[in-house]
Amino acid sequence: MATVRPGLEPWNRVRIPKAGSRSTVTIPDPDAALDLCVAAVIRECCLVTLSLKNQILDAETDVLCAVLYSNHNRMGRHKPHLALKQVEQCLKRLKNMDLEGSIQHLSELFSSNENQPVNTKACVIPSQPVVELVLMKILGACKLLLRFLDCCCKTFLLTVKHLGLQEFIILNLVMVGLVSRLWVLYKGVLKRLTSLYEPLFRLLQQVSRIQPLPYFKDFTFPSDIAEFLGQPYFEVFKKKMPTAFAAKGVTKLLNKLFLTKEQSPRFNQETILRISKKAKQMRINTQNNVDLGQPIKNKKVFKEKSSEFDVRAFCNQLKHKATQETNLKCSQSKLKATKHSSQKTTGTPCAKSFVQRFREAENFIQLSEEIRTAILWCRSKKLKALASFLGNKLLKSNRLKHVEAQGCRFCLSLVL
Repeated sequence: MATVRPGLEPWNRVRIPKAGSRSTVTIPDPDAALDLCVAAVIRECCLVTLSLKNQILDAETDVLCAVLYSNHNRMGRHKPHLALKQVEQCLKRLKNMDLEGSIQHLSELFSSNENQPVNTKACVIPSQPVVELVLMKILGACKLLLRFLDCCCKTFLLTVKHLGLQEFIILNLVMVGLVSRLWVLYKGVLKRLTSLYEPLFRLLQQVSRIQPLPYFKDFTFPSDIAEFLGQPYFEVFKKKMPTAFAAKGVTKLLNKLFLTKEQSPRFNQETILRISKKAKQMRINTQNNVDLGQPIKNKKVFKEKSSEFDVRAFCNQLKHKATQETNLKCSQSKLKATKHSSQKTTGTPCAKSFVQRFREAENFIQLSEEIRTAILWCRSKKLKALASFLGNKLLKSNRLKHVEAQGCRFCLSLVL
C-alpha cells in the first residue's frame, strides 16, 4: 500500500469527484477470463443494489430519526442518546457518499452489451477511472460501516446499563431493539460490499492492462480487502458475540428483563425467607453506616439556671411583653387575611407529614419510597405540578440510590 499522509486518504473523503475521461472501453475479442469477471461483477452489483434499496433499512432509519427528534429535550445529555446520535451521523455520511448511485451507474455501463448484435464479439466494459472510483467508495463505505457497527455496540451497552436504573424503560427497550436490528442489517450490507470488491478488483487489473488510465495515482488498491480493514473486520465476522457483552453481563440482565412466566423460577418458602433476611440485614447495615456527607449538628449546651435574681433579664422580659401586646391587635387582622393563602402554601397536614418523613429518611432507599408514596398521594389529590416536581426528585434519588449501593455516601440534601 502506498504511503499516504494521515488525513489525506482518498477513501476517507465524503465526496469524490468523477473522472472527466471516457466511461467505457470497447474490447473487440474478449477472452473467457474477462467474461467470467464481468458476469461476477454484474451479479454482485445487483445483490448490493438490492441490499441498499431494502425498505427495511429505510424504515429503521426513519425510526432512528424519530426517536432522536422526539427525545432531544429530555434525553439530550444522556450517554445512550449521544451514542445514538453518532449512529445517525454514520448513516448520514454513508448516504452522502452516493455509493448506491455509483454502483448503479457501473451496472448500467454493462447493459450496453445487450443492445449489440449477436454476431459481434465486442464487449463494452467500464473504463479504469470508473472502476477505481467505485472501488474507492467501497473501501470508504466498508471503513464507515465498521465504525457504524462499533457505535451500535456502544449504544447497546450504554442503553442496557441505563435499563438497570429502571428509568425510561420503554424508550430504552426501543433503542435496544433498534440498534440490534441496524447492526444485523448493515452487517449484511458490509458482507455484500466485500464480496463485490474481489471481482471488481480483478476487472480493474484487466482494464488497466488493456487501456491504462489511472485516476488515483498516489494510491495502490489492496488485493485483499480483509487485510485492509484490519482487526475490526475479523472481530465482526469471526466472533459469535463481542467480548464486551460477555464481560458486562448484558445477556444476564436482558434475560432477567425478558423472562416469560414459564421460564421464571418459582419461589418457595425458603427463598422468600432468605430474601427477607438479606433485606433485613441490608437495612441494619445502612442504619449503622455514618453518612459522611451530612453536616454535623452543633450540640446545644444548656446552662444551669442561676439562683440569683437577674434585674436586666427581668426588665427585658417586661419590655418585650409590652411590645408584643401592642403589636398583637395589629397582627390579628393580617393573620385573618393571610390565613387562606398560607394554607395553600404550607399545604394540608398530610403534606406536612410527608415533608417530615423526607427529613427523617436515613438513606436514599427510604427516601425513594417516601417520595413514591407522596407522588401517589399528589395524584389522588390531582396536584399535577407537585407530582411532576416529586417525579424529578424521585429520578435523582434512584440514581443516588444505586451509587449508594456501591459504597459511596452522599448527603440526602442533594435531592431535597
